[in-house]
Amino acid sequence: MIAIRLATLLLTALPAFVGAADLEVIHDGAGAVPAGIYYGHLVSGVDQAGVLPGTKFPLTTRLKPGVLSVDARGEGLFDAHWMAHPIFVLGTDPGSFQWLQQHRQTLGALGASGLVIEAGSETLFKDLQAFAGGLSVAPVRGPWLEQRLLSAGISTYPLVVMPDGRITKAPM
Repeated sequence: MIAIRLATLLLTALPAFVGAADLEVIHDGAGAVPAGIYYGHLVSGVDQAGVLPGTKFPLTTRLKPGVLSVDARGEGLFDAHWMAHPIFVLGTDPGSFQWLQQHRQTLGALGASGLVIEAGSETLFKDLQAFAGGLSVAPVRGPWLEQRLLSAGISTYPLVVMPDGRITKAPM
């Protein structure tokens, strides 16, 4: 009973602590994984008043909206053994909304989580989150994903990273 009360206290106090400081990279070497797909489930509710505490808008990226020209293997992009399901990367541009509408059902069937790499405002992010129809969608905080994609020669989004590390323009 005491453990349940302590867990409840910690979970209710967590948002206050999360908003108090910027995120800090603890480890960025071999075996490091982005936390976005994990906290995406925490911020996926469209009924939440805001986004993740501390997220600053606009979210910007050097990647551009477009169509991925060829599927890539993603060698060195991700150590795919940690991926339990696909992740999709998109923005709040009209092309991303259209792409999401076209692939929403398949993404849901695959259990995919979304990472938003570009959003002009919190309102645009929340609009995309609502449009996702229950799919987990989280804002990308920090340059990790952008740097990995650019170093792999990928400069456009939306895209999907499959659990085997393959990067595609559409979920399969």
